[in-house]
Amino acid sequence: MAGSRRAREAWILATITIASCAATIGLTLLLTSFSEIQSTATGNAGQSFGAAAAATSVVVLIYIARTFHRQGEESRMQREVLEAQRAELALQREVAENQHDTARRVAEAAIREQHRQLLQMALDDPLLRAVWPLYGPDIPEGLTRQFMYANLIISHQCMCWELGYLDDDASASNLYHIFSSPTMREFWERTRAARDCATPHAGKMRQFYDAAEIAYQRQLLTLTARPGAGDLAEPR
Repeated sequence: MAGSRRAREAWILATITIASCAATIGLTLLLTSFSEIQSTATGNAGQSFGAAAAATSVVVLIYIARTFHRQGEESRMQREVLEAQRAELALQREVAENQHDTARRVAEAAIREQHRQLLQMALDDPLLRAVWPLYGPDIPEGLTRQFMYANLIISHQCMCWELGYLDDDASASNLYHIFSSPTMREFWERTRAARDCATPHAGKMRQFYDAAEIAYQRQLLTLTARPGAGDLAEPR
């Protein structure tokens, strides 16, 4: 559409230019055909040609200026349309990313809820609890149940952090407080090998475990710095 309009305007401009040149020549020939205008009193044919050429040049310049102005306006409008389209595409991409992130979080929450239900069933039923691998050969029945509950606590903290309910500082503060419990510290120490095997390199889970390890070590330093730290019970 824009290309055909510009081609039409170029054709019109060329036609006007040719017509103006032809009119200038014709007007000059007409003026020189009168003997009265060839006298020194009234000027000569060159002056007549100059006047005619100036008049037609003004007409052509006005049309050229008008054409350039219209082309500039069309270019500005096209730039505005492109900017609007670019902004719309950016908005659509942001919406798609948000939808993808929401779907991922919903799926993660569903998986963690299934994990919680499985552990809850094992806590409530000794027969189902026997299906789970042991935390260690020397761990009694009561401590096994406590470790399962500790696993639920850590999983809950991890889910809250991953879903954005807790930022890094709040999550670290909660973990530091949680590891003030001797049972939580023993659970964390005994399950270290299993965690390292399950999440050896990177990912959100590994990032959370690293933050939890820092909180655990901080709690150990705090406990050892207290008076009577030698009386703290060691992991069984």
